[in-house]
Amino acid sequence: MTVLVERLSLDWALATLAMSFWFTALLRDRAVQSVLTRWIALADIRLATHAAALCAAGALVWIGLLWHARRPVRDSTIVLIWVGVAVLVLALAWISAPARAADIAVEELSGWRPGVYLMTYSLPTALAELLPLVTAVSLVWHWRQSLARAVFAGVIIACIAVSQLDAWTRILTGWMITAGQDELTIDRAGTNDLLFLAPVALLMLLALPSIATSLAIRLRRDPASRNIAILEPMWADMMDARPEMRLHVKARKTLPQVTEHRMLIEIEDTMISAAPYLAGLDPRPDPSQVCQALRAALDEGEEGYRDQDACAPAWVGNEAFVLKIAREWRKTRLVPAPVTEPHLREATV
Repeated sequence: MTVLVERLSLDWALATLAMSFWFTALLRDRAVQSVLTRWIALADIRLATHAAALCAAGALVWIGLLWHARRPVRDSTIVLIWVGVAVLVLALAWISAPARAADIAVEELSGWRPGVYLMTYSLPTALAELLPLVTAVSLVWHWRQSLARAVFAGVIIACIAVSQLDAWTRILTGWMITAGQDELTIDRAGTNDLLFLAPVALLMLLALPSIATSLAIRLRRDPASRNIAILEPMWADMMDARPEMRLHVKARKTLPQVTEHRMLIEIEDTMISAAPYLAGLDPRPDPSQVCQALRAALDEGEEGYRDQDACAPAWVGNEAFVLKIAREWRKTRLVPAPVTEPHLREATV
């Protein structure tokens, strides 16, 4: 979240999921447990681990709603999700009270508590994954529309499949213990690490492209930021000469791609207003010729509008050629126009 450039609702939901996974994994680590047991009983650490897992289930519901509807989730719905998580955590605390008093695992108790506890702990995650699963299956089914999305959805389906196996075998184990058939159960400690950490690691890897993209934007190394740096001198001169061509957008911060697109629109509009000076150029003019014609149009001011019937050349909308013109403009710019800090921020943020 500290790296991402634009923090959307889905980003917050994913960050909540990631942090819940991290807490669940850390609290299950024996080295961490050996440190925490100096102050907290091991049974209480287990309860905190399961509470973190339930937070992950709540985040999965949040993500599933956002991904399926592709629109923000109401605040009341988000509050309802976390109230549900809190109720489940309190239920776990009540069910495990005898085990925590004796500082033993719930599975060591007899009676109904192991089955109810493990079902209360595991079933929310299994149910929360159903909505993302439906969306992922739909993306795979329509793989012709976007192969990249289909591959991403395939990874999600694999992670959910492993998680479902983990949840339902845990529920089965709990009820077998309750039924007095604990001799038929196996030690799931080793499989827990595999069934939990493997999909978590895979999900973490899926976040790397977004992190790399955000880092590139923050370091101004993404293509849009580089293009903004090329366009800025010509754009600034044009906006000083023709301020009426500015798109008065009140957004204080935008992504570089949005800023680049806006600058290109404003440059294109300015070139169209200078059509009388550009119409006489060759169909494939040299960028230096275009710069001379544009400077003449900007120096003339309002007189550049004198021929309303003149049509702008087709290359005005060619972004690659406009970038070539901007590079030439920067090379031949005699007196750089002073740019104030707010002006620069609006252009390059």
